[in-house]
Amino acid sequence: MRKITYFNAGVVADFTIPDDRFTEFTSNIGLDKAHSEDEIQKAREVLGAFVSNPDNRTAGPEQILAACYIWNFFNTHPEDEMFIEGDVVIIDLEGDGTNIDYASAGDIQIAPVN
Repeated sequence: MRKITYFNAGVVADFTIPDDRFTEFTSNIGLDKAHSEDEIQKAREVLGAFVSNPDNRTAGPEQILAACYIWNFFNTHPEDEMFIEGDVVIIDLEGDGTNIDYASAGDIQIAPVN
């Protein structure tokens, strides 16, 4: 299993990617789209919209597809400064999408808010 964690202004959501869905995704993505900045932005917006809506409880196919794209984008990126190994954390401290950071889940500790 692969996972994308989205931190959005104090709200944390995990998007777990089933192995079969990831395999299906990677067999269908074209090399021209695998590392597209436009596509990563779209995928991030899908997950951001989900996290921002308090009525959302369970990720659907659109969110899983977006999570697949983000995980694949960073784990296969040919440029060292864009490469992230393993699960990915998306950090939007303000929650407005203007300042987004991506990091390896192994490098980030998100403490629960008391």
